Amino acid sequence: MPDFDRPKELLEEFSIDALTMVGTLSRPGNKLFSLIRDNKAGIHRVSIGNYMGRNHGRVVEITDIKIDVVELIPDGEEGWVERPRAIVLKIE
Repeated sequence: MPDFDRPKELLEEFSIDALTMVGTLSRPGNKLFSLIRDNKAGIHRVSIGNYMGRNHGRVVEITDIKIDVVELIPDGEEGWVERPRAIVLKIE
């Protein structure tokens, strides 16, 4: 079940399909961030644990070529189902 009491993050106002992975950044200690472009041409830095998309999607893994997100979708019977999604790096 989603945590309805936590503050919404900026990228939760966009659908997953409106977000594009455009690159990665790394910091010492192997901390990897992904760069995401929204459909308004804004660029955002995300890391594991951040939320994105309108279906309570949480970033669970970041690699050089994709971001794995798990969304929580209502199952129609007062419960929730996890739906894995991936945002793949777009090379232009």
